[in-house]
Amino acid sequence: MTTIARPAILRAIAYQLAVLLLIVAMLSLVDRILAASALAGGLVQISPQAWFSWQAFKYAGARQVDLVVKSMYRGEAGKVVLTAVLFAILFTVDKQWNYPVLFTTFLLMIPLQWFLTKKALEH
Repeated sequence: MTTIARPAILRAIAYQLAVLLLIVAMLSLVDRILAASALAGGLVQISPQAWFSWQAFKYAGARQVDLVVKSMYRGEAGKVVLTAVLFAILFTVDKQWNYPVLFTTFLLMIPLQWFLTKKALEH
């Protein structure tokens, strides 16, 4: 009996973090607030997505379809809540963010995550 191999989602998350750290390193040459804002925005996207990926690919196979569906719903709900909580923390803890950079980095991480996840699922 063969089993379905788990996709390399962890690798996709690692690549996403590497791209984020490269952006942060480049921005740190310009300004500390820009770099911190980019790091925060990127982590607000990556962290909840990593939670979802962990939940979504926890189970595999036709015999576990009920567990797969439940874990995907749990992962998506957790992702939404975690994103909201992380943004709420950012907005209340420190007021010195560069919000355009924070939101731009957050938004840039989304298509990057789609691309990397697509590549991980193809293999």
